[in-house]
Amino acid sequence: MLSQDLITEYVNLKNRIYIAYSGGPDSTALLNILADMNTNTSLDIIAVHVNHNLSKESKEWENHCKEACSILDIELIIESIEVVPDGGGVESASRKARYKVFENLLQENDQILLAHHSDDVAETVFMRLLRGTGVDGIEGPKLHRIIGKGNLIRPFLKISKKDILGYLNENNIKYIKDDSNNNNELDRNFLRNEIFPLLEERWNGFTKRINRTSSIFRDRNNMYTALINEKYSDLIGEKIEIKKIKGLSNSIISDILRYSIRQCNIALPNSKIMEEIIKTFINSSPGPKSIVTWSRSDKEEAAGKITYQKGFIIISKR
Repeated sequence: MLSQDLITEYVNLKNRIYIAYSGGPDSTALLNILADMNTNTSLDIIAVHVNHNLSKESKEWENHCKEACSILDIELIIESIEVVPDGGGVESASRKARYKVFENLLQENDQILLAHHSDDVAETVFMRLLRGTGVDGIEGPKLHRIIGKGNLIRPFLKISKKDILGYLNENNIKYIKDDSNNNNELDRNFLRNEIFPLLEERWNGFTKRINRTSSIFRDRNNMYTALINEKYSDLIGEKIEIKKIKGLSNSIISDILRYSIRQCNIALPNSKIMEEIIKTFINSSPGPKSIVTWSRSDKEEAAGKITYQKGFIIISKR
């Protein structure tokens, strides 16, 4: 159920709180819960509406957000952007542009809250599985991560869409209904509108099952990360001495490379690229011209490359 406890559990109420507010049901529920809290405790709350200018209704949605924030007495920042697809599709380009806005806004200790919920976790896990994700991807969206100088927090991850709609209907709260969510040409919409209802009909509460699995993987990954960092901390980084990892098993080498690449804020390569890296730099005799490059198809994270320099593997952005 939706409650203020979801906010107090994860959010520092003493620091500035930005709310990513699209006007849709999820962010509307989040905004109203914070507004209710603000009546009893003076909070530093600012809503942020990013107008992607992709719909003929964009201005109408912007005006809706202005009116809602005015009624709730919450400051609203509106950022109008131009979305330029860069090979990863409009969805990906919109997401990157939106997160860039958030990154530019946040100062040290600021927080931005996003209203992703348990159904979003299931969708994200499915999308990543279909893309051929590794065990990290099965974690789904993170509850907390650093963004720019501040913190991105998703307090609704354990709450279902059904709970959110129930809260809005019970409190007679208006929200935007985006017709583009019915466009099944988009992969995420296709899963949400066509596949998930079938799965729910066959396996009642299946999104909760996906969330439980995601949580198990998260705990496992956290434990394994601690163990890898404890044992191989001197090898993990943007510069790795080849002779120090040459005697290790390929699976351990792969993990040292993965953690090093992640530390550099670069997209993780898939298993085929990882095999090529090991073949080129570990199982062969690399030279100054040796290079392996990779990127994510949706351009969500920076592309990477590995080169050779005087006995070292060098990891860098491409």
